[in-house]
Amino acid sequence: MLNFLVNPGLFIAGLIAIASPIIIHLLNRRRFKRIDWAAMDFLMEAQRLNRRRVKLEEFILLLLRCLAMGLIGLLLARPFLDVNPESFFRAGATERVIVLDDSLSMAARSGDKTPIEEASSMLRAWVEALVRDNKDDFITVVRTTDPDHPAPWANGLPLTEATMGGLLDEIDGLEARDSAGKLNAALLHVEESFKDDKASLQRVVYLLTDLRRRDWEVGAGGESDAGVVSTLGRISEAAAGCYVIDLGESGEENLVVEKIVPLDKAIIAGVPAEFEVVVRNRGVREANDVGLKFVAGDMLPVEARIDRIGPGDTGVAAFTYTFASAIDGESEAKEVSPVPVEVRLDNVAASSGDLLEEDNIRYFPARVVRGIRVLLVDGDPSGNYGQSETFYLKNALAPDGPSSSGVEVTVVDDSEFDDVELSEFEVIVIANLYRVTEGRAATMENWVRDGGGLVFLLGDQADEDVYNDILYKEGKGLLPVRLSGIEGDEKEEAWTLLSPDLLNHPVFRFFDGDNRQLLDGVKVFRWWHCEAPAPDPTAAELSSAGVARVIASFNNESRSPAFVEKRLGEGQVMVVMSPLDNDWSNFPENGATFLITSQEMIRYMARNRTEEGVISVAQPISQKVDLREFSQNVEILPPGNTEPQSAEARPDDSGPENGLIWNVNFEETGKRGMYELKLMRAAGGEFKTMLFAANIDTGESDLSRASEDAIRGDLGDAQIEFVGRGESVIELEGAVGRSEIWKMVLYVLIALLAVELLFGWWIGARR
Repeated sequence: MLNFLVNPGLFIAGLIAIASPIIIHLLNRRRFKRIDWAAMDFLMEAQRLNRRRVKLEEFILLLLRCLAMGLIGLLLARPFLDVNPESFFRAGATERVIVLDDSLSMAARSGDKTPIEEASSMLRAWVEALVRDNKDDFITVVRTTDPDHPAPWANGLPLTEATMGGLLDEIDGLEARDSAGKLNAALLHVEESFKDDKASLQRVVYLLTDLRRRDWEVGAGGESDAGVVSTLGRISEAAAGCYVIDLGESGEENLVVEKIVPLDKAIIAGVPAEFEVVVRNRGVREANDVGLKFVAGDMLPVEARIDRIGPGDTGVAAFTYTFASAIDGESEAKEVSPVPVEVRLDNVAASSGDLLEEDNIRYFPARVVRGIRVLLVDGDPSGNYGQSETFYLKNALAPDGPSSSGVEVTVVDDSEFDDVELSEFEVIVIANLYRVTEGRAATMENWVRDGGGLVFLLGDQADEDVYNDILYKEGKGLLPVRLSGIEGDEKEEAWTLLSPDLLNHPVFRFFDGDNRQLLDGVKVFRWWHCEAPAPDPTAAELSSAGVARVIASFNNESRSPAFVEKRLGEGQVMVVMSPLDNDWSNFPENGATFLITSQEMIRYMARNRTEEGVISVAQPISQKVDLREFSQNVEILPPGNTEPQSAEARPDDSGPENGLIWNVNFEETGKRGMYELKLMRAAGGEFKTMLFAANIDTGESDLSRASEDAIRGDLGDAQIEFVGRGESVIELEGAVGRSEIWKMVLYVLIALLAVELLFGWWIGARR
């Protein structure tokens, strides 16, 4: 009884208060002594004629006042309806919209069941109860990992005996996905669906979530700045009911393998490769003796340990691994068969309270190469031993011997340079070249902007006007500086020394400290003078705006720049004001110094390929396909699958003018792990295999909880009910669609008081 009121007691008090106008009326009645008076007979007769009308007017006035008291009590009792007022007169069914958080954090285990397992059990019991009660209902499930599309197995599905079997199978198979959830995007999709014209349906929204703070932050996951709370508030106004079901628990302890960082720009076969692995402690307790295993392909794991990781801090483990030098059988192969690398935590769950095991492993696609591919363009070739412009540099980069230096060198002269395909190289060194055509300069600039490293070694063959007009172009071209003549002593009786402006720069950092004296033996007799910006020792990185930076100078009186660099697009350009041969300096005669500087310069300028193939879960795989070498059709083998999937390269609008570089996109990357992409050579034969490593969004590893009280405060008066873990969803059925109507009662009360006031005034004025 009175189960349509939030506060029935206040309504009963209002009913009692109805008696107050009647009591007041009775108290105000006057009792008079009757005295017969002949003169009043005429007046009494007139009164008898109007008595019925007067009593009726007073009765109506009393009734209005009693009704006003009743409405005041009803207003305080907060009445509600079992349907949305907008659908009060509709005789339709209910669509139950389930917003299911199935992101990776729902797999965190701090009790007997994970949040996603709890959601599965809850939904199963709920569906069975609804079908058993023969409710004329429908169900729609929207997953936060795929917010733009309802689940195909529950998209407006009627809840009947016929559909229950398949629906329960899907519910029993619910698992947390490897991708991050987009809670606000899912709610926005639900809000948008309310605009559909389904006049016969009322909708009730249930949000099943682990209430992790990351999902509820404003703008989380690149979502709208409006935030989850704002969207949820709007949904509660349009829905017949809105519920937030908290399936999470209070535990936050978690370790995650956050990064695998190669320390070199290329992983070279036969050369030790160094890696740093970053582990973050997401919990509130210290983690001790954290073990890791580094596994490359089918080889035995390499182990390391981190002694201590404080709460919220990171720890770093170092690994050194030498990848095999055996190639895939092709004499001209540029790459070794790619090697899958995994780094995983070793037995940390018991000791550190690690709640989410799925983030204990990270993947890396090691694209192992024979060496950094370097093109040396010799502007002063010679058939005599030791006389060519690139003789010393070539031997320093790729010396003869059984061990690989990690650099593959190709030498061409000026007549061959224009026909070389630049995309085959990571670094190009222009050594004392007389001139460069405008067409070749444009091609080189595009190559640099795409990530290449270009080095100019200036000597006596360089044409100052050509370099300034075609390569410098008033600061808008390739060359970082304007040339302004050759300086120094032609007789080589006077010299200057090299002086690094940035000792922490990768090219010169070896010479910091005690090794500085190695540079003191390098004598430079002649060099190009240039107009360049003043050295900036505070600059930590290259400017992205194409501003030149001096990294080393000559120690002459004017401190002429010796090494200058600038960033251009994704690549970089460096100019050395003296050639790296023995014409203008004795640099090559300083064996160790020359060798170290040459190797470090090439490694610094090389295109960084170690990050290629590293993607996040749900990020599409994108790969360029050269139709001159490969077929348009591509095969992709997802992790855990034995059957490859087919993909097809399509024309890429941003490709080169010849239109032979197409692009293949593969979007089904919802699982973490290794994706194997195979390109079929156009001439037939073997595949070229490439690996892509899909890793989780480490933000899902943050298990810190949102504050329910704070969310309630932000929601304000929004009619949203919070339900804790373990509470049956079936118990919500009695309150489904409950919608308070106190505003409607208030409007009626105001109208009633206005009528009572006007009616009382009218009666008094007429009398």
